[in-house]
Amino acid sequence: MRKIPCQGRAERSVNAVGCVHDEVRDSVVAIADCGSFAAAGARLGLTPSAVSKTVTRVEARLGIRLLQRTTRRVALTDAGEAYVVRGRQLLADFEGLERETSSRDETIRGTLRVSAPAVYGSVKVAPLLTVLASKHPALDVHLTCDDRLVDMVVERIDVGVRILSTLPAEFVARELTEDRRGLYASPAYLRRAGTPRTLDDLASHALVVYSGGPTTVRRGRVVFATDNILAAREAARGGLGIAELPEYLARDDAAAVALREVLPGVVPPTRKIYALYLPSRYLPPQVRAFVDLLVRDAKSRAP
Repeated sequence: MRKIPCQGRAERSVNAVGCVHDEVRDSVVAIADCGSFAAAGARLGLTPSAVSKTVTRVEARLGIRLLQRTTRRVALTDAGEAYVVRGRQLLADFEGLERETSSRDETIRGTLRVSAPAVYGSVKVAPLLTVLASKHPALDVHLTCDDRLVDMVVERIDVGVRILSTLPAEFVARELTEDRRGLYASPAYLRRAGTPRTLDDLASHALVVYSGGPTTVRRGRVVFATDNILAAREAARGGLGIAELPEYLARDDAAAVALREVLPGVVPPTRKIYALYLPSRYLPPQVRAFVDLLVRDAKSRAP
């Protein structure tokens, strides 16, 4: 990101927008993100002493302590926590303003940081980002595919694709689609074991169970259990039994008749898939373009 010039690190003014930006980044926000003066200094290319002096200067100017320091750790005070929350929002606004200003010709450029669940990100998000990046050569894409709960503010994520049952209040959320799921088995398995007609029929069937997500199937004998949804799909395709799979993962196999859905509609959707981003007066063009692409793709696949 292009840095707004300041008159000097020791002469920063609260009234100078660019200097406030630097001071927030160089002091409390960096320490809150990294957990120590040394780690913050490494991130910013400064010595721990320089970071400490910057914080001391900010505290002296504000007349309030932002950090509690001991020889072992650094912790935010209540005032420091409030300062960090507001500081991160200012950083997001500044970055959005800079990117919007640099893109007044409506060229999609710069960096787009996206996070998504591991499998959904690989299967659904990566192909769309590839289309977007191919169309806009000046755009750099960073995609994180991870099932952990990513802090979008700390990790500076522009768009988070999430599968959720409830919405976080601090983000703008664009609904993409329901997380539709179904029961699938291979044609070979169904020829061998028969096709269930009711949920009660599952009691006499072999089941493939994925332990990492919601499940409706609780009847029958579990012959294959896994914490990886791709492994569950492979077991179902291999004829081991009936698996509950997300539609986005089973759709192509169903079209190719590698899997068949049984008892359609028996698994009620309990979650939805959203595109999340931080509220800002300046929505970067690359964020808008990607979210619009996600929405269009979801609409094209709606049942």
